[in-house]
Amino acid sequence: MAAGALYVYGVLPAADRDSVSVAGVEGSEVSTVQYDGLAALTSPVRRSALSAAREIRAHWRVLQEASEQATVLPVRFGTVLESADAVREQLLEPNVERLGRLLKQMSGCVQLTVKGEYREPEIIQAIVDNSPAIASLAARVRSRSPEAGYYDRIRLGECIAGEIARLRDADTAHAMDLLEPAAVAARAEDAGANSAFNLAFLVRRAGQDEFTKRVGTLLEEARERIDIRYVGPLPPYSFAHHTDVGVGGA
Repeated sequence: MAAGALYVYGVLPAADRDSVSVAGVEGSEVSTVQYDGLAALTSPVRRSALSAAREIRAHWRVLQEASEQATVLPVRFGTVLESADAVREQLLEPNVERLGRLLKQMSGCVQLTVKGEYREPEIIQAIVDNSPAIASLAARVRSRSPEAGYYDRIRLGECIAGEIARLRDADTAHAMDLLEPAAVAARAEDAGANSAFNLAFLVRRAGQDEFTKRVGTLLEEARERIDIRYVGPLPPYSFAHHTDVGVGGA
């Protein structure tokens, strides 16, 4: 790694470049590199590989603190450029219009994430109870030896997976209908096999209380079937895309 190399965390308006007190990757002090109204959060870096969990946490802490008072567009973890001039020439200058537009669009907003995970015993029992065909198949599986019931077990698993997918579509749509009116934008993220929904919302800082009330309503409605995690406020990870387009990593 060349002397003077800088790790890049994100981009914010130069007018909002208040200092970040938390240490960055490798314990380095965080500062900014500025260009035409933009400021990139950076810190000196020595190593060529940044895969340790502590460095990921440092990356997140810097963005988290910066986003408490300013709109920050996150940059992909592990983005390193060889100098302050390279940050200006490879990140800020070629993207100045797009980054400025994104910062304007997201000004005053934070990301709030709502994730739902099905309670597996309860959801499977509900599926069996509500489908005579699946209930009959489950009874047949229970009555047979593992060897004799092998193909029935496969079919039962496929039927349950199909019902969970159908429920996921319905639960995602309902959560969106309830929460999206209190947000500026919303995205459905990739969900795991047992996920009810994984939703990201761009919400105005001043509107967080209203959004949180709606999340409380969703929690009350779903508490018998779904465990809900409510995370944020966060930088707008899901809405900024990658602000390091065209930039080489470490």
